[in-house]
Amino acid sequence: MTHGTDSSTIAKGSVDSYAQSAEFYEVMALPHWEPKRAVLVSALSDSGDITDPIVDIGSGTGLSTMAIADAVPGVSIHAVEPSPAMRAVLMSRILSRADVADRVTVYAETAEQFDLPDRIGAAVLFGVIGFLDPQARQCFWENLRPRLTPRAPVLVEVMALEQPMQVPELMIAQQRVGNRRNEILISGEAAGADAELWTMRYVVREDDAVVREFTSNYTWHTVGLTALANEAEAHDMTFEQVHPLIGVMRPR
Repeated sequence: MTHGTDSSTIAKGSVDSYAQSAEFYEVMALPHWEPKRAVLVSALSDSGDITDPIVDIGSGTGLSTMAIADAVPGVSIHAVEPSPAMRAVLMSRILSRADVADRVTVYAETAEQFDLPDRIGAAVLFGVIGFLDPQARQCFWENLRPRLTPRAPVLVEVMALEQPMQVPELMIAQQRVGNRRNEILISGEAAGADAELWTMRYVVREDDAVVREFTSNYTWHTVGLTALANEAEAHDMTFEQVHPLIGVMRPR
């Protein structure tokens, strides 16, 4: 449930939206991961003893899941990821660590489909909140809030776009692997009053030749940190910006 799909619409759990693009996800994610990981670990560490389950919504390839596992040893983690292709990497990461495999449960569900546990010690939503429209977010916060323990942090990542607009194509990542260079480009256009239609273009080159190329589209609801702060207030939570694209909600 992170960025990008290989169909013209978001398939909510029925089709693997990342069947093609999952292999390129970390080409895009890894260069930006360390600052986000530091924010995640800091927020969890600053929340005192966390003993109730932690929910990782849109766990993708498991970068956030493993960071949570390392930061909060011994606590159960619910990793929620609807894409089979992304879950394959997630499961591989989990199985590589015996100390993690016995406490991380993986769910093949979307944020809307997942049944939250009765008590939640922390929640992480990286790269996923824009897949929920305003009504779905309202339902999610209403369901989440009463389950949070008193100091539970809710970390939410947004994109650097608070309103729909035309975005010309630009390269957001490139990485050489062996003899081939992988490139990821993105462009966008408005898809309604609160949504952006993003087009991802994936290009693989060997020397000067393009050996593989495909595009994918996804719709992202353009919620920003200001909107998140308002939604936190409406659901009896505080809000703190801890990164240019990440905010932390906590119960009042």
